[in-house]
Amino acid sequence: MNQRFQPAEIKLVSEKYAENELYKAICQIGRQLEAELTEFGLCPEECIVETLELLNIIANKGDAISTEIEDIWLQKHNEYKRFDRHVSENEIRKAVGIVFGFAILALGTSSHNFYKLTLTLQLMHIICDHKFGGWIQMLNEIYSIPLPDGWFDSFLDENSEERNDVKLPKDIDTEKAREAFSKAIKKGYMERMTDGRYRWIGTNDKGNRSELAYFCGKIYGYVHTISGNAGEDFPEESLNNLFGVTRLYSSLTQVYNAQKRQRWRSMIDAIFE
Repeated sequence: MNQRFQPAEIKLVSEKYAENELYKAICQIGRQLEAELTEFGLCPEECIVETLELLNIIANKGDAISTEIEDIWLQKHNEYKRFDRHVSENEIRKAVGIVFGFAILALGTSSHNFYKLTLTLQLMHIICDHKFGGWIQMLNEIYSIPLPDGWFDSFLDENSEERNDVKLPKDIDTEKAREAFSKAIKKGYMERMTDGRYRWIGTNDKGNRSELAYFCGKIYGYVHTISGNAGEDFPEESLNNLFGVTRLYSSLTQVYNAQKRQRWRSMIDAIFE
C-alpha cells in the first residue's frame, strides 16, 4: 500500500479536525474504504483534506463550477496517478470517487437547491462516467452516513470568513494571494501568528523553506528560465518580512535548478488547481 500521509501528518490532521462533523463521518467507514484500496492507501486524514479541498473549490466558484467538474475529476485523477504509476486504473478511479462521494454527502446537507440537487447530480454523473468496481455499493455506504443539515451552508460561511481573515501587506495583497493563503492554512501547511505574520509549517516532506519559496512563486507569477525570472517581479523583501525568513528568492531558484523534481511540488500545485 502506498501511504502518502506519514504518522506526524495524520496526527496533525486528526487533531485539527477532531470536532469536524465531516471528518467524523469519514472516520465511520474510512478505515474500511482504506482497506479496500489495497494499492492506493487513502487514509481518513488524507480523505478529509482532499474532500475539503474539493469543497473549497466549489465554494469559491459557486454555480460556475458546473462547467469545470470534468476537468477537476481529471486533475485529481492525474494527481493521484503521479503518486504511483503502478497503481491500477480501477483504484485511482475509486480513490477519486471516494473524495467526490464525501463531497456529495456534504453538499446534500445544503439548503440551496443548486448545491443540494443540481451539483450533487452532476457529481454523481461524473462518478458514473468514470465508474469503477463496486462503485454503487461504495456510494450507498457513504450516503448512509448521517451529516447534520446545513453543514455545507456553515462551511460556506466559514470559507468566506477565512478568506477575509487573511490580512496581507498592501504591496502583496491580492485576491489570488488571500485565496492561496487560506487554502494553505486549511491544509495545515501554514498558520497565522498572533503578531499578524505567518509561519510556514510545511507539507511534512522535508522541503520547508523551499516549499514556501515555491508557494510564493506560484502566487506572484515567478517564471523560471536559465537567465532568471521571466515573470512578474518577485516581492522578496515583503515576503521575507511576512514569514520571518531570509533569501526566499535564492531558495526559489534552487527549487527549479534541482536535478530532480521535488515530490512535494505536486502538493503545492494542488492549492492552485
